[in-house]
Amino acid sequence: MGNAVGRSVDPMHMKALVSLLRDPKYRYFPQIGDALMERVRGMSATYFLRHTDADVHLSIDSDIVDFKKEAIDLMCEQAEELGIVGATYICRSTARTFPASTFKEDQCIEFAHDVTPVPIRWIATGCVAVHRRVFQAMVDTGMPLLHEEEGDRSFYDFYETMHYDLGEGNGGLIKLSEDFAFSERAMELGFQSHINPAIRVGHVGPYTHRIEDMAQTMLAPQPLSLTHVGKYWHIACEGVEETPESMGRLKEEKPPKEITERFEKLKKETADALD
Repeated sequence: MGNAVGRSVDPMHMKALVSLLRDPKYRYFPQIGDALMERVRGMSATYFLRHTDADVHLSIDSDIVDFKKEAIDLMCEQAEELGIVGATYICRSTARTFPASTFKEDQCIEFAHDVTPVPIRWIATGCVAVHRRVFQAMVDTGMPLLHEEEGDRSFYDFYETMHYDLGEGNGGLIKLSEDFAFSERAMELGFQSHINPAIRVGHVGPYTHRIEDMAQTMLAPQPLSLTHVGKYWHIACEGVEETPESMGRLKEEKPPKEITERFEKLKKETADALD
């Protein structure tokens, strides 16, 4: 495990990580002390390639949570065959969010119980397993070893960002992030990126909590499908919501009589005080 660690490690990340650390087949080499993510990931993957005999490089970023050992085991096993297999998580936003990985155009993926990996366009590397042969193929193209005189901090630039032309009318010339650039570089060498749609993980980020949040409805975990068309995403699911009880709220249908009377009394007292 060559986890990329940013400014801090979320406690929920460590809680989920414990079960992996207890398994002797996982070796933990967190990469810290660098603000440039493409370099952090490159150093981690290079150390894996040059200084270990492991077959699969597992990367779980320090802000990824709620991952299960059984799912990570499966993801690594699938990477043995397919080369690149990752989990699904969304970008850290409440107003405009979407999967961190990019689907193929007009692709629809169902996220339920089928563990069969699905090929996608570019994978987000916050939770991904990559087989050794993918990195070795990149090195074999003549990729230079950078910072060679710095020992363990030397690295191959597997994750170097790149310009990419989407074509006129489709976005034009863009800059790919380090993870998408890695996917594109791997694709050019014949390695397709996949996600396992049965494996979902959490992505921790800052959020301004407001009192209005108490009025929100929240969906319960459930099967759903996502479709990618151009710049847009469509989500389809049954819309099963969390129950009021699970969220500490009154039932809308028939709340207990005693509770209703207490609320009505408080509402009347408040109204009288304002008059």
